[in-house]
Amino acid sequence: MINVFFILILFSSLLGRIKFPGINIGIHYLLLPAFSFGIISLSLKSIPEVVKKHKIIVISISLMYLWMWFSSLMSDFPHIAITYSLKYSTYYILFFAFLVLTFKNITAPYLTFYYRCILYLLQIIAALGFLELLLPNNWIFKLLKFPSFYPEIGSIMQNPNQFGVIVAIGLCLSLILEKQNKISKIELHISEFIFIIPLALSASGNGWVIFIIGMFLLLIYKIISLKKMIYLMSLLFLFIVTVPVSTRRIGLTDSKIFPLTNIFLENSSSVDPNKKKIPTLVGAGFSRFQMWQAAINETIKRPFAGIGIGVFPDQIGVKVWGKKSYHAHNIFLNVSAEQGIPGLLLFTNFLTRIALKVKYANPLITVPIIMFLVSQIPDVFTEDYTFTTIEFYFIAAAINYRKDVVTQLKPEIIENAKKI
Repeated sequence: MINVFFILILFSSLLGRIKFPGINIGIHYLLLPAFSFGIISLSLKSIPEVVKKHKIIVISISLMYLWMWFSSLMSDFPHIAITYSLKYSTYYILFFAFLVLTFKNITAPYLTFYYRCILYLLQIIAALGFLELLLPNNWIFKLLKFPSFYPEIGSIMQNPNQFGVIVAIGLCLSLILEKQNKISKIELHISEFIFIIPLALSASGNGWVIFIIGMFLLLIYKIISLKKMIYLMSLLFLFIVTVPVSTRRIGLTDSKIFPLTNIFLENSSSVDPNKKKIPTLVGAGFSRFQMWQAAINETIKRPFAGIGIGVFPDQIGVKVWGKKSYHAHNIFLNVSAEQGIPGLLLFTNFLTRIALKVKYANPLITVPIIMFLVSQIPDVFTEDYTFTTIEFYFIAAAINYRKDVVTQLKPEIIENAKKI
């Protein structure tokens, strides 16, 4: 039954746009904590041991959330801040459920099941993104997707940027799972096809950079060879220079050669009939500097309690971008602006505690966590529940990383571990 709750949590994270009838609240705000409590209720006997073993982690994240609430209550915009505090408190319950889950289930079959479930979810997201590009007005996308950004792909994850990052992580995850004999080579080849094309089509500079970082991490961990890394990077580059939206993203708007679709189509505008504008990587980088400066200014103005969680995109980001919903585009600056210097210190302390656990962990855990964190240096994806749900699973698995070591041991040691 615990495994069923885990699957339900993963898929519930995608239901951010579906509202409960009669009330203006996303169904995922209730489903995620409900299914998390399901895992917790079935693991009551393990909770005292989990808290005892990881009391520093539990205290660290508890202090982080208490300060989040304090800064929200002190905010000049309490309605916005308290609303976001309520939303993000679901993550606290979700994280604890994953902490209990990864602590209790220590054998190889359980761990493989969870990683495969995450991989399959990411494959579904990638496939939906590709279908959205082809059929953006289909009823399923009208039901599930967030207000569209251009290119119209991956809107089920709010915008193409976190979509690009998550499919890059999915590709690296599939390579690690195949190397550790948790999926077959056929499954790996399917993953490569499912992930790499939507990654190129997403026109996400962040996603492309994270993919490259992931490739080098896999090379360092000896998950892939240099030849394999060059092949995958070359394949991604080929797809990027093939489609108009990606070539415009890298600044090749006026090129007579690119996109390569010009070779096959007499009128390349048929690929992009609306000719919507998309900023180049240089333009996007300049806008980020503006957001970073705005975040620093807000931290200087209110260094103690900040402006309140969720207030930056609603009140500050709009001054830079001209419309709401734009965060500071750096998770550390976003935290400092919204929760002050104490909030940033508590957040950094939590990350440090995780880093101490990750240091000697299985690359199946360390590589995705590094990619999750690095991707939020030029962005903030905390409001994307699918992204954060998967991220929190890997963090919980990292905290219980010694359990992963058990899967590498002899069968008799695993049997003894089952009895503990």
